[in-house]
Amino acid sequence: MKNLIIHGHFYQPFRENPYLEEIPLEEGAHPFEDWNERIYRECYLPVAYAHYREDGTTKDIINGYKHLSFNMGWTLTHWLEKKHPELLEKVKEGREHTLASTFNHTILPLDPLEDREVQIVWGIRAYERFFGRKPLGFWLPELAVDYETLRLLKKHGIEFVILAPHQVKGNAKYLWVEDLAVFVYDGELSHGVSFGELLVSAERLHQLMKSKEPPVVIATDGETFGHHKKFGELALAYLFKKYPDDFTTLEDYYRARKPNQRGELVPYTSWSCVHGIERWRSNCGCSAGGLPGWHQKWRAPLREGLENLRSMVKEKAYSILEKYLREPKLALLDYVDVILENYSQSAKEDFLRKHAKRRLSAKEIVEVFKSLSAIKYMHFAFSSDGWFFADISGIETVKNLLFAKRAIDLLELEDGEKVLKEYLQEAPSNVLAYGNGLGVWEKLVKPQVYEPKTIAKTAVFLHLLEEKTLGRWEYEVQEKEEGFSVKLKDPETEETFSFEIEWEELNLEEVPDRFLGRILKSWMESFEEGYLSFLSDYMYLLEEVAYYSKSKNFEFLEDVKGHTELLLKLKLKELLVKDKDVKAIKELFNRAQQLGLDLKAHRLAKHFVELCIIKLEEGEEEELLEIVELIKDYNTKVGRFELMIDLWEVQNRVWERRHSIRNKRIFELLNLQPYATE
Repeated sequence: MKNLIIHGHFYQPFRENPYLEEIPLEEGAHPFEDWNERIYRECYLPVAYAHYREDGTTKDIINGYKHLSFNMGWTLTHWLEKKHPELLEKVKEGREHTLASTFNHTILPLDPLEDREVQIVWGIRAYERFFGRKPLGFWLPELAVDYETLRLLKKHGIEFVILAPHQVKGNAKYLWVEDLAVFVYDGELSHGVSFGELLVSAERLHQLMKSKEPPVVIATDGETFGHHKKFGELALAYLFKKYPDDFTTLEDYYRARKPNQRGELVPYTSWSCVHGIERWRSNCGCSAGGLPGWHQKWRAPLREGLENLRSMVKEKAYSILEKYLREPKLALLDYVDVILENYSQSAKEDFLRKHAKRRLSAKEIVEVFKSLSAIKYMHFAFSSDGWFFADISGIETVKNLLFAKRAIDLLELEDGEKVLKEYLQEAPSNVLAYGNGLGVWEKLVKPQVYEPKTIAKTAVFLHLLEEKTLGRWEYEVQEKEEGFSVKLKDPETEETFSFEIEWEELNLEEVPDRFLGRILKSWMESFEEGYLSFLSDYMYLLEEVAYYSKSKNFEFLEDVKGHTELLLKLKLKELLVKDKDVKAIKELFNRAQQLGLDLKAHRLAKHFVELCIIKLEEGEEEELLEIVELIKDYNTKVGRFELMIDLWEVQNRVWERRHSIRNKRIFELLNLQPYATE
């Protein structure tokens, strides 16, 4: 009987800057641009392509989402839809095993009841849009729970949840609590997977699970598989491949059998704080990161300040909405449909047709959507991450405060900012450079606030590069003799702006870092193209000088090598990206080898992989074989892992097309078994 269950809680906070709806560069995520990108590559993608290996050969590639019980809420699915839509179908293959969750991961027992209901309803609507079905199960953020929360879940059609052992009084692992079925996860095994070494031996983990009374449920952060625990997805591949008849999911188990015992809830508890839910409102001692001796005395004043601001935002927003909408609180529940459609014109028109008292003017429409957006951002300001870690200066807390600032600005709520700053002044930081929350506000939050004119200047730079996107902003730039005329529109609020910008006003220091990177990259590509074009006639001469000088000690040799390496590297990049000429790439590699030059090919790894995939999709098996052979030979010669070109993504794409590939040598080179047992 299938009674072993692994549940993954996949979650990332909403990281986008609310003034732009783009994630800023996050240095801690290096070599990736931000944490979402890093965790995507280390976890979300590997879980979809978990390699089952025997004797060094990949004999199957398992989509973990098809076998896991899991939840993945809007803040992550929204980002994936924008940045990595290719992964979505792999995730959706597990739609029948998924649980819903709240919209942006607030601690429900600490939310006012009406905000709690918004989080639940918005979360369920987002789930229905993404997975195309109604959810039966629900993941409570941090598993924080009380009786009112369970009643709200029941009201909105939820039938089961999962909780930790210390959150339920009862003699069973599967029981009824408040008319909801509750799965109680195994604390010992879950802790061993999350924080111990149980993923090192999947066989041992399976034995331990089998030794327990069913149902055996392991619950852990989904990011455990590959991000927190490197190569953790390989354990999933082993378990699901070797023991398919042992594993099921929470929903399948629930559909097959209902609990036969009752239990009692231990309210105001969570899975990650032994003090209940104090981690999100007091200096209870539970934290992550930081240094010895650090405190979290900042938590209470932060929450109190944000709670006061939340009340002020809702009071002003509802006073505006009541003028224009029939039932503002019901309208707020439906506003999620506008969010889910990325503030499309049609979604906003549908919303107003349903809820407006009358036909509204353009100015009144702006007032409505600014008010609704302000309430939304106050929800974001209470994302649990803001209290989870060691200091008020952490990236997550700063983001929550930035959402609060956006709500303040939308409603022009100067008194609200004054009140919040008074509380922040009483929130001590462990970092002397900030002193307290007010220092964090001034030094870390306010520099991320972008005025419309700054956005307009950024639009000019992007226009000059023929770029078309600037976060969520729509823009139109017209060039004039003395400068530029810029029109902006914010689809979120329907606000429009017009600016006349002179050349002298343009300053790269004002450009948000995400867009600055795009501008500088474009400039660099322009330089590379010009450099290669200008010196291409001298390439043969440089190669000749380099060849005849390589065994000599001429004083100019280093300069010659530097110029030749750069030229050949730029030519290699051109061949990979534009020409896609495999024969020419091989010849260039051979020339570089003869000259004793280092092309630093690992820096072009992305382009090598993309070329492999292009040749695969075009059905050019011989050229694919040649480029893979070239990469394998290069990897052997460099010998160091960090300098190698990773062919993992090529393996995955070849695996998906394995039935149409005739040349078995491709499988051999990629350490794949051509025909797996399926």
